[in-house]
Amino acid sequence: MTHFLKLFCPLLFFFSCGQNQTKKLPSQSTTPTSCEYRFDELNTKVFWAGYKTTDKLKVVGQIKAFETNRTDAYFSSVDSMLNGLNFSLNTASSASGDEIRDSNLKDNFFNLLTDNFQINGHFSNVQKDSVTAYVAIFGLEKSIEFSHVLVDSVLKLRGTLSLDELGAVKAYQSIQNKCYDLHKGADGISKTWDDVDVLINVPISIKCR
Repeated sequence: MTHFLKLFCPLLFFFSCGQNQTKKLPSQSTTPTSCEYRFDELNTKVFWAGYKTTDKLKVVGQIKAFETNRTDAYFSSVDSMLNGLNFSLNTASSASGDEIRDSNLKDNFFNLLTDNFQINGHFSNVQKDSVTAYVAIFGLEKSIEFSHVLVDSVLKLRGTLSLDELGAVKAYQSIQNKCYDLHKGADGISKTWDDVDVLINVPISIKCR
């Protein structure tokens, strides 16, 4: 997917001198011949959404420790910038606004996903509106499909992962047991959903000339 930005700046000036008036034709529109794109790592935000109770109530958090290998370089397109982008995130930095929940997730979920809470991966196979993230979980490379779209200079990536498909059964069972009573709904049934949504918002720096 290639994104183009067009800037149209027609200008019309009128000048007068004494009784004589001179009218100039509008200047030609300035259209950038090329643009370059850079990944803004500092302002990138990684959010997750999990679900509990049979009514599927949403719980949202943010992974605050996120790094990439694309901090300084500019690329000819968003696609080329995204393709091959390596990233790492530390799940111990997850914050949901509830200290007890964050502690439960850290001790009974995230610590069972990877060593030292670190998840490494890369993006590849960029298509028109999708991209694949490959992440290392339990020593194996797992793939997660993300949609991607550029909105107001922010690249938005959305994906849904299945804990079962990732092989995170132990982590899932651990948090389900720890939060058994907390995940009960009005029907008295305790349920922790297997699917987790991931949203990554990446501000893009754009230079056109």
